[in-house]
Amino acid sequence: MKSNSNLAKKIVVGVALLMMAGLLNLATAPAGQPLSKDDITLLLLGSSPSSKIIQMVEQRGVDFQMNPDLAKKFHDQGATDELIDALQKAGNKAAAAKASAPAPAPAPAEAGNLNAPAAPEASPEGKPNAPDAPEPRAAEPPPVAAPTVPVAPSSSEPVLHTRQSAAPVATPPASAPSPAPASPSMASSSEPVLHEAAKKEGPTETPVTAGAPGLKDPDTQGIQHIIQEFAAKEKVFREARNNYTYHQINKVEELGSGNEIVGTYEQEWDILYDDSGKRIEKVTYAPLNTLKGLIVTKEDIEGFRNIQPFVLTSDELPEYDIKYLGHVKVDQITAYVFSIRPKEIEKNRQYFQGVVWVDDRDLQIVKSEGKQVPQDKVHHGQENLFPRFTTWREQVDGKFWFPTYTMADDTLYFSNGPPVHMKEVVRYTDYKQFKSSGRILSVESIDKQKDQTAPAATPPKK
Repeated sequence: MKSNSNLAKKIVVGVALLMMAGLLNLATAPAGQPLSKDDITLLLLGSSPSSKIIQMVEQRGVDFQMNPDLAKKFHDQGATDELIDALQKAGNKAAAAKASAPAPAPAPAEAGNLNAPAAPEASPEGKPNAPDAPEPRAAEPPPVAAPTVPVAPSSSEPVLHTRQSAAPVATPPASAPSPAPASPSMASSSEPVLHEAAKKEGPTETPVTAGAPGLKDPDTQGIQHIIQEFAAKEKVFREARNNYTYHQINKVEELGSGNEIVGTYEQEWDILYDDSGKRIEKVTYAPLNTLKGLIVTKEDIEGFRNIQPFVLTSDELPEYDIKYLGHVKVDQITAYVFSIRPKEIEKNRQYFQGVVWVDDRDLQIVKSEGKQVPQDKVHHGQENLFPRFTTWREQVDGKFWFPTYTMADDTLYFSNGPPVHMKEVVRYTDYKQFKSSGRILSVESIDKQKDQTAPAATPPKK
């Protein structure tokens, strides 16, 4: 079979003409008309400078609100972080204006019946005049969209289920992910699904969905309280996780133009303790590295260890800018969503930049999506780029949410070479508590200590 090069050229020319026509229509649109998601996509595909798009966003506004899915889509199309911030601000401004807009006045109605048509006026002879056309019913104001973040993963991704009961369990539940044998591809259907468990004891809640009236956003003081609380619990979680042994599988695949696997890197670790109680990392499986266009650097290894299973403690809060994005339903739980970005990049340090979902009952991170930064030049001038990833957590012991699965599917664009499509999967399995002589405080004991020392801020009402 031969390729039809003439047909391909015609298709390319046709797409280019359509794009030019769309940009022309956008440029000639009324100045007061807000930009839509399609407008932003068209500008990015047309290689418009981010500074120019930001100027248009500030002048005209937008008719949508940002969320992690849109941010990732625009990032993939070439949007800068500054443009994402501008779109976020414009979307919040539009939502606030829409919420404060007065409702349209109702149509004339009979007393006691708001939907009844107005009575016809009488003619000079005393007979009622037939109306020219039926009086239209007053239009109801459109519902105001709350700042929500659609976060439901695809059917092939792990699903966050309801919380476990707080019973101490030393070993993972029977349905927890177990180490899978090495396979030629990560795109199999054996990806773990987080186990379903009984809901944690506590006040009953009415099931709600993102944007439903029952899913309220906290006020400014409540947001700060939530940030301080979940960071304090993340600090306790980090200390607790350091008293668990587990197995970690790290796998990277390099894909060709037809999505075929052209190279693979894989390592498996056991995170253990030696006879003296010192924490050690033991490599249990390391086949030959066959990557061709990629090099696994020490920063990548640091990402496997600390960045992708991201933990944000109270000690690290001053290092990050944290912005509240919304209160949403993600899979079978409800969570607060925060944007996380380092304030400054210190030399020889790696950071997380992205979005985290914080369970609104346990106040612990249950999901994170973002990238490892900085992405700079190391190793004799070669660029060190990292993929966007998503990490899911699962309740293992009834108290803490442990990272169990990380997935990345991204294309790395190198300035000194062709782009490289890669996939990455990290699995964390076989969590078992190590009985050490150290005293590890539980989340419950931390809460009791705070109650005894000083009154905690009143949590936001939901």
